[in-house]
Amino acid sequence: MNKTCRTVLGTLTAALAMLTTTGAATADVEAAPSVAVLGSAEKEIHDPYSVFEFSVHARGDGRSGEGVLWMSHHNDELVGWMVARVDCVRSVGSRAVVTAVVSDAQDFAPAAPGDSIALTVRDNGGQDTLSVASREQVTTCHMSREQEFPVTRGDFRILR
Repeated sequence: MNKTCRTVLGTLTAALAMLTTTGAATADVEAAPSVAVLGSAEKEIHDPYSVFEFSVHARGDGRSGEGVLWMSHHNDELVGWMVARVDCVRSVGSRAVVTAVVSDAQDFAPAAPGDSIALTVRDNGGQDTLSVASREQVTTCHMSREQEFPVTRGDFRILR
């Protein structure tokens, strides 16, 4: 196994460990409307050819959240990725926003460790859409104002 694979696996293992340790902390929060965003999707770009992958496992109450957000980008020459710890999940209708702070990244231009990132998804029941905002464009718990794009493959579920 090469160094990059070991690094990615180590980061994903740490992210999964965060999920198992954060559940107890939210049990003390007063009952609030809870929402979960689960799923993974890909978005292909054809000029030049690139693939963006997104995976999210998050839940929150509109003021805070917990979970993991993972994104990657690859083309013929480069593979980059980032993993972020979720700090808020909020839903409005068929849309939900997951905001997070990047904890680790490699060759991922849109975000670096410490940066905020927001993934807004629309669960259309068919072809979902998504938008991504990073750095100064992100306000915790607020939907991205970036353009929404249909996913090429995959599915996001917004559960209330």
